[in-house]
Amino acid sequence: MTRNDAPMPQTEPTPAPVTTEAPKPAAKAKPKHKHKEGTRDTVESILFAFVLAFLFRTFEAEAFVIPTGSMAPTLYGRHKESHCTACGYHIVVGASHEVIPETGYLATNSRLRAAICPNCGFENDQLYNDLAFNGDRILVNKFPYEFGEPDRWDVFVFKYPAEPQTNYIKRLVGLPGETIRIRNGNLFSVDGQTETILRKEPTKQRSLQIPVYDDRDPPTDLIKAGWPERWAGMTAGDKGQLAQWSDATTGWKQDPAARSFSITKDQSAEPAWLRYRHYFPMPQDWRSASHGLPLAPQARLIGDFCGYNATIGDHPYDASSADGVDYGPYWVPDLTINFDLNITEIADNAEITLELCEGTSWYRFRVNPKSGEAVLEEVNSQLNGRVKELAKAQTDLKGTGSYRISYANVDDRLLVWIDDALVDFGEGNLLDTTGATANPFPTQQDLTPVGIAARGVTATVSELLLERDIYYRVGHPGKDHRHRSNELARFVTDPEMWSEVFARYESEMGERTLVIPEGHFLAFGDNSPQSNDSRMWDLGQETVPRKFLVGKAFWIYWPHGVPFLNGGRGFPVTYNSQHPPRGGDLETLKDYPRYTVPFYPQFSRMNRIR
Repeated sequence: MTRNDAPMPQTEPTPAPVTTEAPKPAAKAKPKHKHKEGTRDTVESILFAFVLAFLFRTFEAEAFVIPTGSMAPTLYGRHKESHCTACGYHIVVGASHEVIPETGYLATNSRLRAAICPNCGFENDQLYNDLAFNGDRILVNKFPYEFGEPDRWDVFVFKYPAEPQTNYIKRLVGLPGETIRIRNGNLFSVDGQTETILRKEPTKQRSLQIPVYDDRDPPTDLIKAGWPERWAGMTAGDKGQLAQWSDATTGWKQDPAARSFSITKDQSAEPAWLRYRHYFPMPQDWRSASHGLPLAPQARLIGDFCGYNATIGDHPYDASSADGVDYGPYWVPDLTINFDLNITEIADNAEITLELCEGTSWYRFRVNPKSGEAVLEEVNSQLNGRVKELAKAQTDLKGTGSYRISYANVDDRLLVWIDDALVDFGEGNLLDTTGATANPFPTQQDLTPVGIAARGVTATVSELLLERDIYYRVGHPGKDHRHRSNELARFVTDPEMWSEVFARYESEMGERTLVIPEGHFLAFGDNSPQSNDSRMWDLGQETVPRKFLVGKAFWIYWPHGVPFLNGGRGFPVTYNSQHPPRGGDLETLKDYPRYTVPFYPQFSRMNRIR
């Protein structure tokens, strides 16, 4: 079931101004050349006008308002924002379903009551009284598609094929004549018996990652009650608490207040591991903590949980309680780990290792901080831990100092950024996940899928942020997969059982193939669980004809104003109105302002759309 596609409002066209220097008066022509000069002036004027028109068309833009959250978190529709009262994380949730699009008034009993924090799982009921903001206002450039062809991964506006009077906005994922296969959350181009994974350009890939856990915002009270930290020093053995890992008594030391982990070169003669465990608290865990009952934490597979959709209320599109929220039943192995590394001492045997696990393959980035030399390698647990070198490179992680590091395993490609500069590994970073030893299912190792190891250094790790890639659900028009999704969700703490259930339904939940006719395009929303896009349209009508393209979305020019004064809410100007349960006059909700003043621009989100 999807909810995030209402007609897309537009405003008057807003071409960017073009200024030119006033032409200087021409020198007086000699009489015998009068006809020639006049002709030349005419031609020049025509050419000059053509150039001006061309420039004007180049920057021709049309303004639109995003009504729903089908492209979240890239673009927001009508939504609410708050800070989690348990961990302080910034929450953004969709609120477009509160309003009837045709009238702008609230539907009966549509007001959302609460939302789940995507960082710590806490139920935040203060959102009931929080302001709702209109969707992002964006600019769409119509010129590129009038004289050129769209590119894959463009965010584009088009006329909805079933209702051409309605504009939709999605991401363009399939080109004319292609066959696109959705499998295990990724997209592939199919040519006969050959499949090629569709990879995003690295900068675009980074902008599309979705937060899994931000260690800067821990649920402090829950941790004090006995809930384990997500990050901890661990040691490997034959069998441990999670896979072969157990809590370490030496090595990394945590500073809970600074949210950092430190190690000295004397403590790291052998690699000492700091690992992420996906201990995401569920509603029953928060209830136990609130009643002082014993906690029973269980690590889970990282799933396709979308915090934007995690609303609770009486509307059919809301969960009726925290237990009914979609916490993401589909395993997502495409991860990115980001952190700050401060090195103060380096021994001769120094080495930093980062690890991202995906089933039976563990992908490592190892770097010598003395020389900056780095290697990518795969450890295959199915082959008794066989280590295969994939690529080498020289990096700028060299010597003592502070570094911002990002390491990603996304779209079957390993990428490393040092201080936002991409390390060049050539094509050795491209992964081949096919073959006899390929295993598309998770293992116990995927309960603790990220590791940072240090040897021979005195160093501190902080600002830990784990992200995941978009997971494209298969989707089928008219089919409701909730029953089978719920069955998957029951086993996210047990990778073996999860794999068994997924394998049983893989043909309908894990894979789907779409054929694109010539002159047509495939459109998916970034908010895959709640997007009415090509996956959900009637069979045979899953694509967008070329003639229905409007333009390329390129800029968020007004996200929404940020209220201030009066406790950060501003002062009400108008209020929301609601249709009463049994008909009659509209009811004005004096506890739910629609617009408030004063406010200031939200400059941080006025940026290019990727």
